[in-house]
Amino acid sequence: MATDPILGDATDEQLGLAVFENLHDLFRSMANNLPNGELAESEKLSRHYTFPTNPMFKGVWNTRLSDSEADAAIEETIAWFGERNAPYFFWWTGPETTPTDLPQRLQAHGLIDMAEQQKELAAGIKQTELGAPCMVAELGKINESALAQSPGNFVVREVANEAELYDFKKVFVETYEIPEWAGQAWVDATRTIGIGKTPWRMFVGYLQDEPVATNMLFNGGGVASVYAVATIPSARGKGIGGAITLKPLIEARDRDGYKYAVLFSTEMGVRVYQRIGFRLTDARINRYLWRSG
Repeated sequence: MATDPILGDATDEQLGLAVFENLHDLFRSMANNLPNGELAESEKLSRHYTFPTNPMFKGVWNTRLSDSEADAAIEETIAWFGERNAPYFFWWTGPETTPTDLPQRLQAHGLIDMAEQQKELAAGIKQTELGAPCMVAELGKINESALAQSPGNFVVREVANEAELYDFKKVFVETYEIPEWAGQAWVDATRTIGIGKTPWRMFVGYLQDEPVATNMLFNGGGVASVYAVATIPSARGKGIGGAITLKPLIEARDRDGYKYAVLFSTEMGVRVYQRIGFRLTDARINRYLWRSG
């Protein structure tokens, strides 16, 4: 559903930044497709607000503030989300974020980094205070042989009905040890727009007809990207994570013409992605969580 020109012949620096552009397009798609969504973009910062109760659906990004502007902007933004009774929002940072001490300023205003979020809300998302490593791959050179390394009775299905949508939620919540409401937010958003009509495409992997893995493909910013890649603990070590990552990306290449894939990884996921052809960039992405009350 993306309309951006497909990125070709890109440098690693361009691809590292495409991780952020893809994410920002995901936020725009949320605000533009969900009822009463709000999107406010300026040269200083951008923010989106939508109804699902997960901080992915409410956030701040593309921050370009001066030293003298930063604290007032943080306070105004917290008030903006507070007026909308938001229980949470994420403030995203990356290599082009200014001022460079914005993370410390956010923490001084009560926001917590990825490492602290793991302790409080998502024990299964292994991150450090440095944030998540950004990774890129040329889709013409990915290791498709990894598909054959998964069990013969493992199949990947694109979510086509409510039963499969709830299977996605079940795996997502179990794998990342997140609150039930955080997984339900993706169910609510997808049902509201319509299964099969969302800007993102959701996939579930089944082993002997039991849901064991998830992936979500989103094309934007000129590249394909995957989110919510998860494999339940009992199904790990079988090549399932690589297979469910690859299948949607191969479709993005062969059906939609994408040349590059990008993602930001948990610490545990880096080796899985390297085995299928992703490489690390110098960029890291971080997000700081604000909680009401």
